[in-house]
Amino acid sequence: MKRTAFVTGATGFLGLNLVEQLTKTNWDIYCLHRPTSNLKYLDRFQVNKVMGSIDDYGSLENGMPLEVDAVFHMAANTSMWSKNNDQQYRDNVIGTRNMVNCALAKKAKRFIHTSSIAAFGRHSKKINESTPSNALTSGINYYVTKYQAEEEVIQAYQNGLDVVILNPIHIMGPYDTHNWSQVIQSVYYDKLPGIPTGKGMFCHGREVAKAHLIAVDKGKNGERYLLGGMEVSFLELINEIQSMFNKKPSTKTTPVWALKLGSFLFGIGAVFTNKEPQLTPEKVKIVTDTMTCDDSKARDQLSYQHTSIREIVSDSYEWMREEKLL
Repeated sequence: MKRTAFVTGATGFLGLNLVEQLTKTNWDIYCLHRPTSNLKYLDRFQVNKVMGSIDDYGSLENGMPLEVDAVFHMAANTSMWSKNNDQQYRDNVIGTRNMVNCALAKKAKRFIHTSSIAAFGRHSKKINESTPSNALTSGINYYVTKYQAEEEVIQAYQNGLDVVILNPIHIMGPYDTHNWSQVIQSVYYDKLPGIPTGKGMFCHGREVAKAHLIAVDKGKNGERYLLGGMEVSFLELINEIQSMFNKKPSTKTTPVWALKLGSFLFGIGAVFTNKEPQLTPEKVKIVTDTMTCDDSKARDQLSYQHTSIREIVSDSYEWMREEKLL
């Protein structure tokens, strides 16, 4: 007998990776999308498309099946531009509040919340699930709203909703058209503006999606799981991409002062374009940070697996090439 899944963010990068995994197993899939969503990739899968929005409770109530087996809440506003802060709060916090309330009303059997390591804030040392969050003082609204969204989920758990929270780190892989794929394009076309000084972990979208699926049956109610990956500096990541394209490897990073200056100049340009700048003060903080975690809990309980940087970059490139994004 098929189980039912309700997925938000299904037209996005990670959402599409999850839909692909769900279609390989015995699931009846309901995917929420806005009227303006690009359905190019979602249309490739056999799913039930539900028009609506997480900020419209009525559309959730109409679209979410009664006693759905699993709700995968993946939709999020990842903007790093302060001009979008109000909308980001509505999407990430109010939207999550609507989702958990609807899941409770519909008697959902399990709610899988896709959070982010960002919900923990900024830390110079490796974190784990018990590390206190300092997101509220991070100066990055995305971090603040992801923490606040988790608070909504925890409150719903206390009200009786069965929940599992997953916190992935930097994600790369197929279906990425706006995130780290832009870095690959910049290297490919020799338009890389600079290399930040930060360091982080990178994981494959496929493995993060698999962890979501496994969490339905093996995740512990009310608990969270960090999803880390291979630990490299941004310079090492760029070098791996350069190697794939047979380009001369870079040897130096861009000074923090230069990145800050760049964010100021891009901000001036954004006044005229009204589009999120390529570099913002929030982005500078992120790319000059060290973001690493201990994900042994997810590896032990959810069979989560790391993927080599070479395979992650190669899979990303091959998908972009097939989709003519390069």
